[in-house]
Amino acid sequence: MQMGLGALQIGSRKALKALVSLLYGGFLLNSGKGAAAEMRNPKRILLLHGAHIGDVVIATSLLPILRSAYPSAQIGFVTASWSQAVVKGHPALTYTHCIDHWRMNRADSSLLKKILQYRRTRRAALREIRELNYDVAISLFRYFSDLLDVTWAARIPVRIGFRRSIFSSLATDLVDELESPFLHQGALLAELLHVLPIDPAHFQLRHSTLPESDASSIQEVCSLLNVSHLQDVRYRIIHMGTGAACREFPISFWRELAEKLSETHTLLFTGRGKRENEKIAETIFGLRNCVNACDRLTWAGFVAAVRFAEVLYGVESMAGHVAGAVGTRCVVVYGGTAGVARWRPEGKDSIVFTNHVPCAPCLRPQGCAEMTCTQGTSPDDLVRLG
Repeated sequence: MQMGLGALQIGSRKALKALVSLLYGGFLLNSGKGAAAEMRNPKRILLLHGAHIGDVVIATSLLPILRSAYPSAQIGFVTASWSQAVVKGHPALTYTHCIDHWRMNRADSSLLKKILQYRRTRRAALREIRELNYDVAISLFRYFSDLLDVTWAARIPVRIGFRRSIFSSLATDLVDELESPFLHQGALLAELLHVLPIDPAHFQLRHSTLPESDASSIQEVCSLLNVSHLQDVRYRIIHMGTGAACREFPISFWRELAEKLSETHTLLFTGRGKRENEKIAETIFGLRNCVNACDRLTWAGFVAAVRFAEVLYGVESMAGHVAGAVGTRCVVVYGGTAGVARWRPEGKDSIVFTNHVPCAPCLRPQGCAEMTCTQGTSPDDLVRLG
């Protein structure tokens, strides 16, 4: 059944790609293939990634490469509104643009509203991008929401993307996606840059980066912890939430972890939304030294909280990638649905727990009923290595 489904998905993707080629003028759109090799000194470079926060944090690992290879170039970044805070104010970037692709939109609204939002944001971003006359565009996503159609509509001379993307016929340069199960997503994205004339030495600089925390974001954390300076308190973060319900752990797991840690550590519980707020409240009820920070931090405040924490505990979510980017130790539990080696936090002080089961990675967004890939990890394991 899984093989049949996979074949159907491949067949559907090929049909969509053929339709795109036909609608946009036939299969000769790639006649400029290899244009990137001649781009010696681009004035403006555009990155595009319309997925979610963790994905965009990983994608920032390309910025040190580009900044080193093209120190005088201006770099822009297209994200969705739900992840734009990651790149807003980033010192490596000159411009940011926003496109909310309907397929990636997790909002609790109708498909029609998501499509209308996509059309509105796409129109505004396309106008901005055209005015800036970018020389190079690099699509960092695959499949239907690769945004290569935007780069084509903006008439950007060099358009780089993955060959498996739906709009790949609109690119000038295509890269095959490497299939190694041990290749990290950041390294996979870096493959897109190899079609440019960049010295290999620059690729050694790849590392996710986030802006330094300013005084106001640090003050957010101080206010929650009721201290004047973060140096006055030692605290750890527990981030229970994740983008997929199948990765979640029961409240009893987090309650036991909090009971073990709260006697000797201040614990800051981070999260978003009513559901996570209620879970945190139930987890910490009656415990000392626990602070519910759900919905009480801006993005910058959350990054500051992670940056100055001793340890972050969590599951497979953007929180681990943030910890890796700012150099904070993290201890996280990963399932096998998407591939641990590919999506793990890349921080030097990051520890990942998982069960290496034969069915992983299963590539099932909702996992399975058993989820044996996440079973067996105990709060004691996290405490021991935290």
